[in-house]
Amino acid sequence: MMLRWVLAALAILVGSGLSATAKDDAALRFPTLSDYLGGPNLKNVRLSPDGEHVAATRVEVNQQVLTISDADAADNAVMAIPMGGVAIDWIEWVSTNRILMRTYLNDDAIERDAALKRAFAGGRRTYVPTLLMFELDTRQFKKITPAGNVWFSNSTGAEILDTLPDDEKHVLIMGYKKGGFNLYKLNLNTGWVKEIAEGGKKTVGWATSKEGFPEFRFDSNRRRSYLQIFANVPNSNGKTHWRKVRKVKLNREGGNLTAPEFEVLYPGEDAGFYYVAARPEGASETAIYLYDIRNDTFVEKVSPESSFDIQQAIFNVDERKLDGVSYYTDGLQVVMSSAGLQADVDWVRHELGVDLNVQPLERSKTGQKWLFFVSGPTNSGAYYLFDRESRALELFGNRRDGLAESITSEVEVVRFETRDGVELTGYLTRPFNTSPGRIPPLVMMPHGGPESRDVFGFDFDAQLLASAGYQVFQPNFRGSSGYGKSFADRGRREWGRKMQEDIVDAHNYLVSQGIAEDGRACIFGYSYGGYAALAAATLTPEEYQCIIAGAGPSDLIKMLDWERREEGSKSFAYNYWVAHIGDPDVDERELIAVSPARQAERVLRPVLILHGADDDIVPVQQSRIMEKALRRAGKSVTYIELKDSSHSYMPLEDERLYYTEILTFLNQTCR
Repeated sequence: MMLRWVLAALAILVGSGLSATAKDDAALRFPTLSDYLGGPNLKNVRLSPDGEHVAATRVEVNQQVLTISDADAADNAVMAIPMGGVAIDWIEWVSTNRILMRTYLNDDAIERDAALKRAFAGGRRTYVPTLLMFELDTRQFKKITPAGNVWFSNSTGAEILDTLPDDEKHVLIMGYKKGGFNLYKLNLNTGWVKEIAEGGKKTVGWATSKEGFPEFRFDSNRRRSYLQIFANVPNSNGKTHWRKVRKVKLNREGGNLTAPEFEVLYPGEDAGFYYVAARPEGASETAIYLYDIRNDTFVEKVSPESSFDIQQAIFNVDERKLDGVSYYTDGLQVVMSSAGLQADVDWVRHELGVDLNVQPLERSKTGQKWLFFVSGPTNSGAYYLFDRESRALELFGNRRDGLAESITSEVEVVRFETRDGVELTGYLTRPFNTSPGRIPPLVMMPHGGPESRDVFGFDFDAQLLASAGYQVFQPNFRGSSGYGKSFADRGRREWGRKMQEDIVDAHNYLVSQGIAEDGRACIFGYSYGGYAALAAATLTPEEYQCIIAGAGPSDLIKMLDWERREEGSKSFAYNYWVAHIGDPDVDERELIAVSPARQAERVLRPVLILHGADDDIVPVQQSRIMEKALRRAGKSVTYIELKDSSHSYMPLEDERLYYTEILTFLNQTCR
């Protein structure tokens, strides 16, 4: 197969990117709102095992196109197949000639395409996930119909677990049958499946050994708020049993980085060992460890020493070994396991720009061809092909063509000190070509989580606001992830207190340095950031000229009561939030004092609230409560409910409404 690298992380690429060359500002245009909306126009970029071809999906004229390109002439597609109404979820090379993909199909889409119509002749055709095989030599699609009523569901987002490099006929994949998600070995030629391990109704994933033996099973609750990790350990009679080894909180914010307490990554070289990202008892930072499954012990720390959380590992799939790690300080740091690999990564970064985030994704089995995703604070994402022998570096494509062709705003790192002497970091995005002496209005934009973080990379919201003439500051307040456990723990039970004071101190610092002007600032945040915005409206009511809160908790007691009803008073998820926010049975007075809806009469500035009607992380009732409290107090409030949106997903129509309302509100209240 190929020397493919797997990036093992919960969330690896925060909005970032690069265009083909350094931007020639004279040839570019200012971005429009449409450039920021919707998904990327290039995704699912995969290098073939022999390094000869690159497969990808592109969005052209409102439909996906499957492209197969020559890796030596990536701008010339060997094949470009319009998919009509068929959506491709993921693609995977299973040999040098065959690509497996999971698609979503409907009758109309199939009827419009002769090749798909042949592939689905006589089969059940509804809008459900379907596996398709595409063969390069015949240029034909083949529907993979699993035997035994196994369904490859999309409800877990599962992809292929193992392509089995030494077995081109089979893959390991998760499928649904009889109320549970099981592990199967799928024959790609016949569709026959062999059950490798049986899961249950709560099973959402598996991890296997190099030989395809199930090593871990992952179960979760209905809301996917936590993950229970089970290890398959041997009994004295030669059989095995599932032993629960960890329970961890899942981050569902989407787009933001978190530091996992324990995350299963990839099989070790020897049976019974696995690489994990973990923060063992007594450790401050997350790091990569070799973990002994049977004895539940951390054998060896394999990532370099760092005061930052190391969240991502780069694995050589064919040789089944760790090839490197990557993590964020401000920008992305990549540390490879050999001097030769490190030299290649450093060479690519030097050629493209040292401020860019250069992430190796895949390389061919011979190791000659590489695929990189390259990012940067002013660039929205690009894929590059690198030939190790010839040192040829070629742009394959931009993730978002509209933004690659647009003027974007510079970002700088700002260090500042809080009132109690804690040094913090934030990222300042200033509008392009701001004239000397001009101070644009400021938008303070605290991140969600709160145990998440911002990085020195492309942030879509910050760039969108900068293109509208605002400078944007993103502070990593105490309680953020990425800086180790002790820093994250400083945010425990500091909602509306120390974490809020950090945001105030960031604003005051920018004003003191002449970067921002007092009286020309707004605060805007989503999720926890939405709470921070509402808290600013009530705790420091004169600080900002306007308040924008997306999906933010407003009544912490009712929020915790909702979590308790949803999860149970003894649940892992509920007790996590009690530890981080407070106990409503013990800390009622303190929680009332920092609950914006309970302090609505203190608000002095206009407030814009936006929330998805289908949000199951922060219930929409939290925003309805806040709106009602503000109206009862006679305050200026605009409330927008996004009828088809959840916490982490917005359809295009809702997304357009969301940003249009924000930009209109800012233009009216903060210029």
